[in-house]
Amino acid sequence: MCLHNLSPRKPTTFATLEHHGRRKLIFGLPGNPVSAIVTSNLYVIPAVRKMAGCPTPERTVMKVQLDRDTRLDPRPEYMRAVVQWPSSDSTSDQSPQAAVPVAVPTGNQISSRLLSMSAASVLMKLPPKSSTQTVLEKGSLVDAVVIGGF
Repeated sequence: MCLHNLSPRKPTTFATLEHHGRRKLIFGLPGNPVSAIVTSNLYVIPAVRKMAGCPTPERTVMKVQLDRDTRLDPRPEYMRAVVQWPSSDSTSDQSPQAAVPVAVPTGNQISSRLLSMSAASVLMKLPPKSSTQTVLEKGSLVDAVVIGGF
């Protein structure tokens, strides 16, 4: 198994199988709809795009800044969020970080909350909490996987 201990996406399985001399990919997705959608965006869609011969099968990843202090989970987490682009007025005469889009979480991140997925344009990749870091401060830069339109 290649996938381990991310939130939300447990339990997830990836395996290969030989069938009539051909290798088949097997994805076992979580039963929860939000977890299944997140897992599909991170693993299944890129695999299908690669098999289809797309020159860039991976999802686009961009830097975003947090709009608030964000408490970290013990596991790495993909948090659903909406991207807000800075206006041209707000980027003049300011730091380069002022030009970085802001990610606003789509509310409660429990995996049963399907509505939070429908509004999301990105999945912010948050590190696990550690003994030295339990919160990412407002303005912190994180990677975000683009999953929807802006």
